[in-house]
Amino acid sequence: MIYDMITKELPSKVIIDGKEVPINTDFRIGIQLDALLNSEIKDEERILKMLLLYYPRIPNNLPEAIEKIVWFYGCGECVEEQEETKKRYVRKSTGEPAYSFSKDAAYIYTAFKEQYDIDLTEVQDLHWWKFKALFDSLNEETQMKKIMYYRKVSTSGMDRDRRAYINEMKKLYSLSKDKKKMTLEQRNASWIAYVKSRKQG
Repeated sequence: MIYDMITKELPSKVIIDGKEVPINTDFRIGIQLDALLNSEIKDEERILKMLLLYYPRIPNNLPEAIEKIVWFYGCGECVEEQEETKKRYVRKSTGEPAYSFSKDAAYIYTAFKEQYDIDLTEVQDLHWWKFKALFDSLNEETQMKKIMYYRKVSTSGMDRDRRAYINEMKKLYSLSKDKKKMTLEQRNASWIAYVKSRKQG
């Protein structure tokens, strides 16, 4: 995350067709989107639910509305920047996802309570970008951060005992049973192409 959260106001609106459109900023919406992206429902239903999550009134320009959701979910990074950030993070590590906001909710809750004394079940108003900044800054002592390490670390070069232990942790906390995720760029392009085909049909 590179946005200047200290001197700049966090966005509560996005620009679509040159006009400001309110967007739902609550962190719970981002977690719901994570679950939605990993669900087995059809694209048509997924897109509709996504739009309903973020917009009080769904904009007419659906492709741009989807692009702005992806932008907001990525905390101000465009799709290409999000992909580059992801590539830097996973370099020299396994292809296993580091986390799932929805599936790791209990670990995330505990980490926030432990490190920040924030009860995510009680907080009334926490902007998604604030939540993401706090999440990205969790220290190495939290169980959530340890789990992320187990999932991503390569066992190459480890001694036998260490490698065996890490592999057990990988199995215990694996998310690989989930459906393989598309890249952000592929997903965004797929949604927009789908919407355009429906409008032309």
